Amino acid sequence: MIPFPVRFRVRQIGIDGHTIGPSRILLCEDPGVFLIGKSEDADVPLSGDAVSRRHMSLLMTDDEVRVRDESSTNGTYVNGTRVDEVVLSAGDQISIPGWLLELLGPAKNAASATRIGGVEVDESLVSRLIMTDDDAAPSSPLSSSRRTFPGAEFDGKDVVGVEALRASGHPVDEVRFCAVGGGLGSFIWVDHLRCYGIAANDIKAIGTEGVCYQTYKRYCKNSQIPDHERLRSNSLSRPDNIWGFPGYALREVGKGISVKGVFQVFGEPTLSESYTPRAGDVFDSLDKEAARISWPEMFVKAQVLGLRKTSDGRYAVAYKLWGGEASGQERNRYVIADVVHLSTGYPATRFVDDFQTFITNHPDARAQVANAYEPHDQMYIEAERRDGPVQVVVRGRGIVASRIIQRLFEARKKNPNIRILHSMRTPINARGGAVFRMARRLVRNNVEIQPFNWPKSCWGGDLRVEYEDADEEQRGIMLTQLGGTTTAERSDWIGIVDRGTEEGWYRPVYGNISDLAPLPAQGANQPAGVQVSIDTVEGNAEKLNADYLVDCTGLIADIRRSPFLADMLDTYHLRRNHTYRMKDGTAIQGGPTGLHCTNDFEIEGLRNNTGRVYAAGAITTGGPYLAVDSFLGLQYSALRSVDHLATERHHKVRNLGPFRSLGGWTKWMVGAQP
Repeated sequence: MIPFPVRFRVRQIGIDGHTIGPSRILLCEDPGVFLIGKSEDADVPLSGDAVSRRHMSLLMTDDEVRVRDESSTNGTYVNGTRVDEVVLSAGDQISIPGWLLELLGPAKNAASATRIGGVEVDESLVSRLIMTDDDAAPSSPLSSSRRTFPGAEFDGKDVVGVEALRASGHPVDEVRFCAVGGGLGSFIWVDHLRCYGIAANDIKAIGTEGVCYQTYKRYCKNSQIPDHERLRSNSLSRPDNIWGFPGYALREVGKGISVKGVFQVFGEPTLSESYTPRAGDVFDSLDKEAARISWPEMFVKAQVLGLRKTSDGRYAVAYKLWGGEASGQERNRYVIADVVHLSTGYPATRFVDDFQTFITNHPDARAQVANAYEPHDQMYIEAERRDGPVQVVVRGRGIVASRIIQRLFEARKKNPNIRILHSMRTPINARGGAVFRMARRLVRNNVEIQPFNWPKSCWGGDLRVEYEDADEEQRGIMLTQLGGTTTAERSDWIGIVDRGTEEGWYRPVYGNISDLAPLPAQGANQPAGVQVSIDTVEGNAEKLNADYLVDCTGLIADIRRSPFLADMLDTYHLRRNHTYRMKDGTAIQGGPTGLHCTNDFEIEGLRNNTGRVYAAGAITTGGPYLAVDSFLGLQYSALRSVDHLATERHHKVRNLGPFRSLGGWTKWMVGAQP
């Protein structure tokens, strides 16, 4: 039971990270839902250009206290990690731009509940939610409070003693293998370990999402890929099955659906479109494999704060339990592991400059613009309900833009007055696709076509071998040439654009968006909108008046945006990969990409005697493998790293020979424990 009143210390934070003025106490007398933001109807109004009108809500019941982000522009963070919704415990700190709220422990008695920081609160004036002065000395702002744990043991040190950690008073666990991230990359690596014969009690996985695919599923849902739609992945890319057989196509046949998928596998891409599995089938299969390998028993829902080498050749990972499982200092813990695997995914959603400027300066018009990876279903619902015309600008030409255009096409069945303006930087003619040696990408409707996000030979063919054997410059050049924005050749997507062009409700617009400005509502027939200014390729300035803009420019891969990875980079001065481009026959180094690692995905800069740290996913971009951010890429990196452990013979990982592999596959087929 939650003892009421619930108290938060509220502080305004300056751009230097220090407290501005006195802190205040937010006193929540009864259970309820309380809105925080800039709107006039907010229960707790907070000022600031970067605070959304409806920024977040506090949800309080007799059993728990939660914080929920209300699709805010700049996000809601708990203890430094961006969240959608999470349970809070005493000591948790919620940060939004310019403000910090700290959940205080329960009052010792009724008197102290109404005497906050030395200020007597008149009980007759206590309503469900009040603010009062707090003359208690404010604690450090979030930027430094994050280091209260594990600051004493980690700060200024690159090697820590195990005995010192045990003497710190924080719980210390010891395992052989620790997976940091808790998402698909961690799951696939742990799945390999289990199939190689490692016991579940030798493994710990740490992440902030309760389900390994939760972040990925959220991105799919927001970018309008529901469970019945198909992903951009092939039949054998099964994150739940290290053998890849039977593939998803055979799985569909086994469910009695059709043999179309099998024909696609054998006929792709010349005789048929490339086969791709349904999102829901992937998630269902992951649920089954999670139960088979005892993933819930290995997983800890927590926020990882730091990693250090230990003096005995292992690694210490500091983490904070994620609400509800413990309270106070009991939430701060260490796990010491022989081997650590890092797969933390993309640090953040990308907001391009003009988009960021618009949502910061015009928070009241936030509903008119959206990034494709954030929740924005309301746009389609409102467009479908409207009687009059609706104009939507879709920015970008990748796979997500194609799916957004499909969703708008479906919305036209309810409102045929929806028009699409497709904003792209430049037109691409039929011969304008990217060239790699003798090959040129196909172009349809100004979009480069490719079945998957990389050429298929990057996964297991000659390009994989060539890229792995290349030096840093050659890898960077190949990364630049083979990468880029593409979409799949799906007949329905091509047909939508062809039909829209012919009927006049789809129009491409070429140029760079230079500015976004809000359009005020002019009565019920003309609601608020957004004006999009474009510098066209012809050198003209064009202004488009639209009801909505959907930005499909992707995710941020800068690993320094992750506080955990940034701390690790600074502590151990780890090498980074880089892009390269050719200019006048000379390779010119571009910006940094992912962590530098060996061909076995080991981060050599973190080697500690026999201790090893491996990495996978987007944080290894530019490393020994091109398609790192894919199901098969995560499987490949897991296979290489676990094979490397077996080869070194330091950590009791046995080789998976043909007979053991056959036995493991048989167990997978019947659903038996590894």
